[in-house]
Amino acid sequence: MFGHFRKISLIKQIVYLILIMLIILLISFIVSNSIAKSTVEQKVTESATKIMLQVEETITSFYKDMDGISYSLLYSPTIQSYLGTNEILSRILLNKDISSQFSSTLALKENMRGIQIYDNEGKMIASEGRAIEPLAVSQVEDIEYSGIMKNSSGGLYYTIAVPIYNLQNNYVLKDYRGMSLFIMDVTNFDTILSKSKITPNAKLLLLDQTKKVISSTNVENVLSVFDTDTWRKDSRYIVQEIELSYTGWKIVSVIPRNELLQDLDTVKQLNVATYFIIFSIFCLFLLIFYGRILKPVKSLLDFIKSYTKSGGQSRFTVVYHNEIGVLADNLNKMLDDIDTLSSDVQIAQKQMYESEIVKKQMEIAAYRNQINPHFLYNTLECIRAMAFFYKADDIADISSALSNMFRYSVKGDNIVTVQDEITHLKEYAAIIDFRFRGKIKVVIHAEEDLLAEQMLKMLLQPIVENAVFHGLERKIEPGTVTVHICRTVDKRVRFSISDNGLGMSEDRLNGLKFYLHQFEAPGFMTNNGDKGIGLANVYRRIKLFYGDQADMEIESAINIGTKVSITLPADKQLIEKEDRHV
Repeated sequence: MFGHFRKISLIKQIVYLILIMLIILLISFIVSNSIAKSTVEQKVTESATKIMLQVEETITSFYKDMDGISYSLLYSPTIQSYLGTNEILSRILLNKDISSQFSSTLALKENMRGIQIYDNEGKMIASEGRAIEPLAVSQVEDIEYSGIMKNSSGGLYYTIAVPIYNLQNNYVLKDYRGMSLFIMDVTNFDTILSKSKITPNAKLLLLDQTKKVISSTNVENVLSVFDTDTWRKDSRYIVQEIELSYTGWKIVSVIPRNELLQDLDTVKQLNVATYFIIFSIFCLFLLIFYGRILKPVKSLLDFIKSYTKSGGQSRFTVVYHNEIGVLADNLNKMLDDIDTLSSDVQIAQKQMYESEIVKKQMEIAAYRNQINPHFLYNTLECIRAMAFFYKADDIADISSALSNMFRYSVKGDNIVTVQDEITHLKEYAAIIDFRFRGKIKVVIHAEEDLLAEQMLKMLLQPIVENAVFHGLERKIEPGTVTVHICRTVDKRVRFSISDNGLGMSEDRLNGLKFYLHQFEAPGFMTNNGDKGIGLANVYRRIKLFYGDQADMEIESAINIGTKVSITLPADKQLIEKEDRHV
């Protein structure tokens, strides 16, 4: 049998051994996990159920009883009359009735030790039973439960403050009459918690709003601060916490894990036996793995590590005639191929990068040459001077506007602020207004906080020019080009240029979009020179400069108009990338 096993290929040997280990491990895991899970879940479920029963008992019985008792007492005619008068004689006459009602109320609950009445000014006017230190706050708007306190004689108590209102007045106005304070003993909670104890060494505690122990299965912990987070971090315990919304108190259960896991001893024994078997099989696997795989692989790894330092023509000496040997032989062939191809790849990569850089430089230079009519600037300045000389103000104004446009275009900076671009666009709008005598208007709306943002120069005017000459010039009625500059939800800057001109058909719009997306095609500039510095050049410029961060969208409909939206990344410290490539 072992002889046959040795004749099996190395891959099959490893697969068989791994399958055996995985099957045994899987069976052990399923059995142990099933038992552990069912046991722990049962214990935790029982614990949570008992706690919830305790909470339910406390809330439904005790709090409701106290609400009923307080309502019956405080809204009786005697109490209402007592609080409704400020005459000392009237109150003295009612003292006997007040004392009688207080005594009857104290007899209803064993843990009720005293009752005090405060008027609407916070002054105690009646008291029965245990006396306590004066309260810091003697007015409340709703029922309030205090934390645990200790009186001068060492007794532990907490208080229930209940507001008293005049029921004869409008309920909405809430005529505040005063407050009643019920002084309560904490011993009744000890019985409740002891009945809900989950395991022999478990702790069940009732904490007030400041995490002080009101009652506990461990009497010595009362009045101490119980840090739930510290106990929760201790992996030896299971800590559960429930907040009582009515009082702001908390019930905390701390259960030792070892008590919940006592039933898992059988599972542990089964795991030990299973893991011992797995260990034995694993030892056998290691012997085979080391002799047939690990040792040759280690030699191969040592060669790979040394090759990074020695390099050159060094090759691995093939000794093992198995799968590792085939791998080593293929590695040697791969190294030969790498040496052959490395120089070719480097040369081709260098040529590609150089070609791409030259291409970008030529394209950017071509864009600049198209928008740098410097020679016209000096001529327009002469025309403007002559117009002033002959007092032709309209000619001077339009020459000034055109001169400012050319000055803007011949400036060396390709990165400008949004404010600069708007100023340039206003000069163009003035020229349009002169030419068409007010028939065509250019309206600009820009958010103030975007004026300092930087952008690529000469993006808006070409698009506005397209809107004027392709959308509005042939229109008989007056037209408007509206430019909106705003910030998008993703913090980018959007330039929207819309007109109410002739628009274009869906086929023509689709053709224009297709044409714009061909900007990467070789010869794009030369083959479409008739497009000037219109949409095509603007689209190509923003894509070359901003890449995928820039978007252009075009919407149009016949006799409705056209809208072009450009979205660019916002960057007040934008570096002039174009100059670095030229």
